[in-house]
Amino acid sequence: MATLPMTAEQMLAAAVAETGIDIDDSEILLPLTKLVHSYNIDGKPHESGANALHGRIMRSLKNRLRMKRDFEAHPEINEQRVERPIFICGMARTGSTKMQKLLASSQDFNFFHYWSALNPSLISGDRGEPPQERIDDAQAYATWFDQQSPDTKAGHHFAAHEPEEDSDVLGHSFVSPVWYGWAPLDSYLAWLPEVGLKAQFEMLRNVFKYQQWQGIADPKKRWMTKGPLYSGLEPLLLDVFPDATLVMTHRTHLKTVGSGLRLLECFYAPFTDLRPEPTSYVAGVKGAADIHMNWRASQPANRFIDIPFSASVKNPEAVIRAIYEYANEPLSDESLRRMLDWNRSNPQNKFGRHEYTLGQYGLSADDIRETFAEYESFNDELETKWGYPPSKAAS
Repeated sequence: MATLPMTAEQMLAAAVAETGIDIDDSEILLPLTKLVHSYNIDGKPHESGANALHGRIMRSLKNRLRMKRDFEAHPEINEQRVERPIFICGMARTGSTKMQKLLASSQDFNFFHYWSALNPSLISGDRGEPPQERIDDAQAYATWFDQQSPDTKAGHHFAAHEPEEDSDVLGHSFVSPVWYGWAPLDSYLAWLPEVGLKAQFEMLRNVFKYQQWQGIADPKKRWMTKGPLYSGLEPLLLDVFPDATLVMTHRTHLKTVGSGLRLLECFYAPFTDLRPEPTSYVAGVKGAADIHMNWRASQPANRFIDIPFSASVKNPEAVIRAIYEYANEPLSDESLRRMLDWNRSNPQNKFGRHEYTLGQYGLSADDIRETFAEYESFNDELETKWGYPPSKAAS
């Protein structure tokens, strides 16, 4: 077991030195300290993993400084408008990645490419700066990750120019559970409720505005993004984005639990020899599912649209039309063609089969059905409503 090569204080100082931007960012010293400590103690990184985690943190710190520099120099960035963003809010492994990439292919929306989520900030502060250095860094990282964990791409493929979820953007706040994606973080996750999680969505809003101001997003288009950790946090998301459109993707936990554990194994491999602990993982998913189900019960039926996994696989055109109608977004023939072309060119298992079983994690189908009884009943009804009875649902 190794430890990250710098303390939190040293990382903050190094970020200032490496960027040449002498701006005080000590507001994140406490969460950064908690994160570094948790990676060292709970994550138990191997030597190359400790250096890689250090690199991820340093990238975020430098992006924060550059963003702070530009917001201070150009307060008009705050005047950028972000109206009616579309959030794909399904829990992990419910088809939300496919949904995001499908909608992104329409060219109707702003969305994050992997490079613009990993490196959202201008390096020089000059709006005319070509983004190639940021793109090259993201692609180099994606290539390194693919080499370190080649099985990952069957579950989630990273590439600089591919549409990507906003996890890295949320992570730039340093008060987000997304950092758990690279190694266990028991003590950090236990501490997060003390400070709350709203700041990660405020970071997201600011990055939306910042990228519009940079010219890499079109202020006339709506933002469309997704994150696997929205579920259970919808009230905080809507507090920051009250006019948001919520697209809820759903899938049985008989599939998502095993899939999620397997993907975390792949995500952890470049950083630690540890594996996700199944009981804790199920408990976390259960907590989020219960909060989500309680929240949705308090909402009007038109507050969101529910999309079952089976429909997104078997009838993407129907799903597209339903989402556009719900979002009050005009759907052109050309946009529909682009999305259906993308769907044909990107079949399930394009990068290999993401293989897993519940049994390999000491879990059983009966366990999952019992643990998630309320959600499973809801999902069965949703599948049936869309014309896919559970016994015939896509796996």
